[in-house]
Amino acid sequence: MSIKWRFTLLFLSMTAISLFLVWEGQNLIAGGQQRTPDYRLLLFALLLPGGAVFFYARRLAGRIQTLSFTTRRIAQGDFERAQFLDTKDEVGQFTAELNRLARQLETLIQKADQETHKMQAILTAMQEGVIALDHVGRIVRVNPAAEKMFGHRQDEVMLKYLLELVRQSELDELVTNVLLGETPGNIELTLEQRTMRFQVSPILGENKRTRGAVIVTYDITELRRLEQMRTEFVGNVSHELRTPLTSIKGFVETLLDGAQEEPVLRERFLNVIQAETLRLQRLIDDLLTLANNENPDLRRGAGVARVSFVQQAFAKIQPVIESYAEAKGIRLSVDLAENLPPVRMGEDLLSQVLLNLLENAVKYTSEGKIWLKGEADQERVHLEFGDTGCGIPTASLPRIFERFYRVDKARSREQGGTGLGLSIVKHIVEGSDGRINVSSEPGIGTVFTCDLPRA
Repeated sequence: MSIKWRFTLLFLSMTAISLFLVWEGQNLIAGGQQRTPDYRLLLFALLLPGGAVFFYARRLAGRIQTLSFTTRRIAQGDFERAQFLDTKDEVGQFTAELNRLARQLETLIQKADQETHKMQAILTAMQEGVIALDHVGRIVRVNPAAEKMFGHRQDEVMLKYLLELVRQSELDELVTNVLLGETPGNIELTLEQRTMRFQVSPILGENKRTRGAVIVTYDITELRRLEQMRTEFVGNVSHELRTPLTSIKGFVETLLDGAQEEPVLRERFLNVIQAETLRLQRLIDDLLTLANNENPDLRRGAGVARVSFVQQAFAKIQPVIESYAEAKGIRLSVDLAENLPPVRMGEDLLSQVLLNLLENAVKYTSEGKIWLKGEADQERVHLEFGDTGCGIPTASLPRIFERFYRVDKARSREQGGTGLGLSIVKHIVEGSDGRINVSSEPGIGTVFTCDLPRA
């Protein structure tokens, strides 16, 4: 029964009872009986309807208060503590609808939390920076990668405009155009010696109206550096191949034009052709060695996974280095500990490291000495290659291991270097989980240190 009919029935019932009691009281007086009327009964008859309505209204108010308390709990997200009544009237029906709405709301909130956590996990795992903007260009979200890129936490830039985070008018103009409904775009900018690419896309709402924008940024500094290195490598290889080939072609043409009839010229030209051919062979051999060292499978086949002793590897190249140093009047000092343990590297590769570094030391030392020292600790074998040569300028030290990089190009080519020796050494050492470093002072000398893992 509805509350309206309950109140109506209660009121009519109480009114009828009251009228009956009053009617009975009047009959007693009208019957001629000399008896004092019971005014308490009359008062009770008058107060009974109001009292009944009051108590029923109070009970109803308690139920509504319970619903109000429950609604506040639902608004606070406390679905577990929500308590509902079970009646068939309007309050009961409202309670059932509130119960259903609460359960739907709880389900929607759980799904929204799951999507939020999923999105947060995706944004956190992304290596690209992500910046979300509202419809007027204020920042509403920044993922950890973007925080690291720009050096600001999300709470520091929340609801600030993009220019306060990235001070680039070109990017701000692109974002403004996207917010105004233009097509997505991208731009490449240089920020503090870093090359960054920004991809700007709109966030669309209902009726495909732009409600914001999302910026995905990539740090492509390393990519641009590798592209530049690749371009320089191709250019250097082309130049290194073209120079001896041009020389060979010129002398061959001269011989064909008649110089072969003169024994002295023929012998001199053939010697030059042989020297240039050997130079080409060294260059190609170094390129193949470098390629093998960069390939893990080929590197393992070449002996990186094997073991060898420094003393034995040095003994293989000792005659070459001693004769080379003796020809230039340079003293060679070798100090290898007797109990030097084996290293995790094949003997051929270790010999190549020793030969390249010692040969390099002799090549750039005019007078004085070169040395090789070796000692070990619990994990690694430390090798030191030093010389008292011309040294390397500080500005060139970061690039000394790059392919074809030469501090003095004219002098290197005159001495027959290919510019690949140190790059080969670096790949061999790091390919065996070792480390190589260099320190130098112009006019004083250079020291290379290699830390190789013990077998």
